[in-house]
Amino acid sequence: MFSFNSKMLRKKRYYFFACVFIAALIFMVDWIRITSYKTIPSLPQKRIRTCSEYILLQLSQNKDSIDWKLLDADFEYINNQYDVSDFDVTGLVRMLYYYPDKIPESVKEKIGSTLLKFRYRMDEPGENGMCYWSENHQILYAASEYLAGNLFPNKVFTNDGQTGLIHKQRASKRIYDWLEMRWKFGFSEFYSNVYYNEDIAGLINLIDFSDDSVMVNKCKMIMDLLLYDVASQKTGDMFISVSGRAYERNRKGGTHSSARNITNFIWHNVMPASPHLNLALATSLKYKTPQVIKEIGNDENTAVIKQCNGLNVTDLKKEGYYGSDERSMMMLWGMEAYTNPEIIRNSIAYIRQNKMFSNEFLAPFRYFDFTFLRLFGLEPFVSSYLNLQTNGHSIQRGNTYTYRTKNYALYSVQNYFPGNNADQVHVAGMNVDSTFSIFHSHPAEPDPSKSESPSYWVGYGRLPHVAQDSSVSLAIYNIPDGKNHYEKAMPGFTHAYFPKYKFDTSAIIGNYVFGRKKENYCVMIGRYNFHYRNKYSDDLIQPGRKVFWIIEASDKSREGSFKKFIERILHNRLTFDEKSLSLEYVSNHKKLELQFCGNFKVNGNKINTNYPRFDSPYVRAGNKPENIVFKFNGHYLNLKFKKNIREFN
Repeated sequence: MFSFNSKMLRKKRYYFFACVFIAALIFMVDWIRITSYKTIPSLPQKRIRTCSEYILLQLSQNKDSIDWKLLDADFEYINNQYDVSDFDVTGLVRMLYYYPDKIPESVKEKIGSTLLKFRYRMDEPGENGMCYWSENHQILYAASEYLAGNLFPNKVFTNDGQTGLIHKQRASKRIYDWLEMRWKFGFSEFYSNVYYNEDIAGLINLIDFSDDSVMVNKCKMIMDLLLYDVASQKTGDMFISVSGRAYERNRKGGTHSSARNITNFIWHNVMPASPHLNLALATSLKYKTPQVIKEIGNDENTAVIKQCNGLNVTDLKKEGYYGSDERSMMMLWGMEAYTNPEIIRNSIAYIRQNKMFSNEFLAPFRYFDFTFLRLFGLEPFVSSYLNLQTNGHSIQRGNTYTYRTKNYALYSVQNYFPGNNADQVHVAGMNVDSTFSIFHSHPAEPDPSKSESPSYWVGYGRLPHVAQDSSVSLAIYNIPDGKNHYEKAMPGFTHAYFPKYKFDTSAIIGNYVFGRKKENYCVMIGRYNFHYRNKYSDDLIQPGRKVFWIIEASDKSREGSFKKFIERILHNRLTFDEKSLSLEYVSNHKKLELQFCGNFKVNGNKINTNYPRFDSPYVRAGNKPENIVFKFNGHYLNLKFKKNIREFN
């Protein structure tokens, strides 16, 4: 009996050590394979200055002498498949269609050769470092592939050996999917005064040159929705608001915003004087902005504008975007959802299937390519356990609230995932007038000189809980003591962009900072006293991890003098409970209450901050609407996407 048990024990030990040995061997093989993956850089070591946008500007201005050799830089950049090559491909396609008689034959041949060699899709043969998947890139790649295929239907595209006709058919499916997503759910990169420009370039090329009349009309509808966003969110000629993707300049405002070409053209009929992708709108053959959109942009009445943009990760399965098929990946990666536990297996399956571990943007995914993780489905557990920073990068459903007046606007994304980190989202701010903005943030990086997002001025280390009613917005920050895996830092302060040199008058009074620009007044209120960072006059620091920020906006017509505004604000009742993280603020006989990750109340009434697709004086429509009707100042725009009806006066 003892001998039998000993044999059984030895056999179990043998199996145990054999399993450990096999597991270790598999791990070692995986590690050697994973660490041997090459990484293809997204950008050239030495900058290549492309000129397609500059050449298009010259063509639009009827310049007689054009240096076509400048395009050699574009051919080099595109043929090496560097990131944002699709921007220049879009320009080349527009040249061939719009100005065929002005381009020398030798240049036409080079453009054609470049288009025939280009890699338009992630599932084509080959590997590179380009980003194909964000919302704006999707329409740019698909539009150029469709139009290139239409130009060369019988020629072979050398990267995958398929004819232009096949490319056109494949791209058509992606275009229709992209348009349907925007109609149903809006833009993931909502109100982005950076990436709306790229959306415009892709849409306008299709509107001007597609031979599919249904596609053209639906592209016009999505252009209408995009330009309504611009019209409803701009202050004067400055299109700055909360956003799904915003960089430093796009949060701070100013006259050099890349969207200024759009507002100048639509509302002042001023042609762009500088090269940019949005030049396509000003030179379009077939798209004219409906008058109702122009009227909305010119409205000087005070308005509350509510809107719902995008989807939550938890909604994806219900809406049918949950697999690793191309349509699902367009939605997933279009909202920059890569590593969230719900979808990480889909991401890795798609990357593995299309040999994309070498892509510089996706290279970190290679460390999820272990056999045991795949066999036992452990990727979601690892993502959740490590609480990866990239989980917070997903641009999810934004319920936006904008209080817009003639001279200023206050805006928020209500209750947007408080406590998460965020890559480039912007959830609260104010346009003081049409020249600059103010906002508060928790920096993801304590060093202002570092620019990779999230950073000091881009994104958030931790998102606040934001809630707004009319001219007052509340925000509570709850900053943890330590950082999670892969986070850069966890600074123990929040800060605000409040440039005192841009105000006519400004003053710090303890934990209050006041500003006046012309007849516009504003105040920021915090828990602790404010001070400007050393040697800076625009970076307002509030120390502390459990803090709040309040922004209140007003003007001379409501308050009288700036002095009276200051006196009123200083007498408003304000309480904050650190333990419950609850804030109460009373202003103009209205009591606002906010609890972190809890309720928002106005005068004791709980406020529902989940909005329908549109809710404003100009348009009201539910989620996934059948039709959308804009009405203002005697003008209308009636859109029915499924029925392909677009009517306006």
